[in-house]
Amino acid sequence: MDLTKFGNLDIVLVCGLPGSGKAQFSRAFFGASGRRRVNRWEIRRMLYEMTTFGEPWSEERYSTVDEVLVKHVERKIIEHLLQNRLSVLAENTCISVASRKTYLSIARQMHRTAGVVFLDTPVATCLERNRAREDPVPERVIAELAAALERPDAGEGFDQLMIASGH
Repeated sequence: MDLTKFGNLDIVLVCGLPGSGKAQFSRAFFGASGRRRVNRWEIRRMLYEMTTFGEPWSEERYSTVDEVLVKHVERKIIEHLLQNRLSVLAENTCISVASRKTYLSIARQMHRTAGVVFLDTPVATCLERNRAREDPVPERVIAELAAALERPDAGEGFDQLMIASGH
């Protein structure tokens, strides 16, 4: 897999369904690149555990009420990293055009470049991997996301785009 065109981009977004392999892909292909990683799931966990005095977070504790704060924190982290001339790797599901637009908007506002790698993993594989997780995402969530999936295309405006087959 040739990802050399992504090497000089300021933001690389790795996206796909839960269980598609985003974390493993990111670690394998970008782990030694010096990029700073931002992950919304980890921000959710950190915020929950911080505000509940260390009570462990789990997927069942996810509340959409907190998502505005999570997105705000993610945006501020990305902006901070870019202001300090650091490249960013963002891992998120981003299954819709609208959800990916956020990253493109940050890049354009800051006169930076952005690319997207979408892991096109079969839903059955995502569900199987999810079942093996310590803290699985509810299967109905994966099914709902799969039903609403909008694969990225060149018309979205990213500087680079790759749809990678996830196995």
